Amino acid sequence: MHHLIIGYGYCGYHLAQYLLNRQQTVTAISRHLDESMNLPGLRHIIHDINKPFLWQEKNTVLYYLIPPASEGEQDKILETFLSLSSIQPAKIIYFGSSGVYGNHQGNWVNEQSSCNLDHPRQHRRLNAEQQWLTFCKQHQIPCVLLRVAGIYGPNRLPVQAAIAQKPLLAPHEAPYTNHIYVHDLSEIAYQFAEKIELSGIYNIADGKPDLLGTLQQQVAQALGLEAAPYEPWEQIWALASPMKREFMLASKRLSIDALRATLKETLRLTSLSEAVINSLKEEGNFS
Repeated sequence: MHHLIIGYGYCGYHLAQYLLNRQQTVTAISRHLDESMNLPGLRHIIHDINKPFLWQEKNTVLYYLIPPASEGEQDKILETFLSLSSIQPAKIIYFGSSGVYGNHQGNWVNEQSSCNLDHPRQHRRLNAEQQWLTFCKQHQIPCVLLRVAGIYGPNRLPVQAAIAQKPLLAPHEAPYTNHIYVHDLSEIAYQFAEKIELSGIYNIADGKPDLLGTLQQQVAQALGLEAAPYEPWEQIWALASPMKREFMLASKRLSIDALRATLKETLRLTSLSEAVINSLKEEGNFS
């Protein structure tokens, strides 16, 4: 089996690393390659997916990790890729976003829950899912859509925020948020790849939702730093980035019952506290 990664960024790198460590054949596609991300055994192809792409090896699992562009309500990047390219893989695995659910006032959501779309980014993500479903149905290709929670891991931790004691929302005002450790995400993707005929939509998270700010608190605790103070909603909102405001307005708890039922005993999920320590060790920030 050949593993083809379209979009070789943070998650693509860790996925490729996981696959190569299991003696898999891996090719990654991106517009450029940072030398620090060049892994032994990896075949990398520099390619702009806005141009035609030909892949003739059928015994391939294709992982698509490119997020939509930042404008509009459709994923035009994916639309162009599918219209110009010639691909016929054995399976598609799309790395999507649990953001498609929008705000559920802190309630549990599963794959059948409504998508309360109130931001163009959510529309783009849902449109990408629909494009893949249509393409795979037309070409009779098994397709797994991953609705992925917030990804963290080595070099993707709020270390500077913890050091600066960046104020957090008070617990009674904080929305629920969901996380997945990047190494667990890579393993889950590979397990879905091995189930070659399986199709479906799956929430991908650790199954233990936390209040917004918990990750920063875990990092501070692991580094022995003083805890950040709490501030009221209005003060946090005033200084929040557009992305953080989306998180603040999208409280939900992701159910991973479908994921557990499908992967059963092979599903291994790392606790937030353990994953934070492991990530800091990989960064060289923890001894």
